[in-house]
Amino acid sequence: MIETKSSVLAVIGDPVEHSLSPLMQNWMIQKFGLEAIYLAFFVRESELEAAVAGMRALNIRGLNVTVPHKTNVLRYVDTQSDQVQKLGAANTLALKDGRILAYVTDPFGFLQSLGANQDRFKGADVFLVGAGGGARSVCYALTELGIGKLIVTDQDEERAKNLAVLAVEQFGLQDVEYCPAQPEKKNAAISASSVVINATPAGMSPHIDQSPVNDFAAFTKKHFVYDLIYNPAKTKFLLGAEKQGATIQNGLDMLIFQGLGSLKIWYEADLQLDTPLLAELQQLMKQKLEIHG
Repeated sequence: MIETKSSVLAVIGDPVEHSLSPLMQNWMIQKFGLEAIYLAFFVRESELEAAVAGMRALNIRGLNVTVPHKTNVLRYVDTQSDQVQKLGAANTLALKDGRILAYVTDPFGFLQSLGANQDRFKGADVFLVGAGGGARSVCYALTELGIGKLIVTDQDEERAKNLAVLAVEQFGLQDVEYCPAQPEKKNAAISASSVVINATPAGMSPHIDQSPVNDFAAFTKKHFVYDLIYNPAKTKFLLGAEKQGATIQNGLDMLIFQGLGSLKIWYEADLQLDTPLLAELQQLMKQKLEIHG
């Protein structure tokens, strides 16, 4: 039941009407017995400063920040976590003692989503397709997995090269290479790797005929292939890799765990999704998305 003492939480973005965060977060709020309500606010770039000021004025406990505000919101906060400073972006704001603190839970979401598959990363060569915000968060998370080599590619050559430099100089990865985006170069990188990650929007609904890779001959049963996209459940990229025997995973659990990470920050509590709870939430999200598999 919502009462005057209930905390207000929300996501801000442009657009925001299709966000799954209210469904997901209100479900977790109910399951964890928290006194809060989670909403979605459409905020234009020109209104971002006022929105953050409103967080303070209205005593809003926490905000999630989605595109296109993850970088520019940093202008208006009081404190940034170490991860935020390194990534240059935030997806979670918390109001504590009148101060607005910025965090990012995407690396946590990626790591937690892997479950037992984390073991596949130990000493592995990883091929990362994409060099945008999602790729940066994945790259940061890889520092905790003990990988061997990281190979980065992107259609924007400079962006990929910049991420490769960032991975070494800011994140502390030791062995990082840039891979040109030509198909034959990507095939060679896939062959040389045992983990392949798509951090581009290629293949996301409604553009389901797109893929960051169109030649799947280099994939084998040795590969673990991860796509940050969760709608559709199996992108063209994942389907192509699976047909070659690869183990595949989509990004739905990353979405869930980054949301859990925000709740942990706002309530400073060790909230956990056990296996039955996670399965129930996964099913709820799939029903909302009208996806299967």
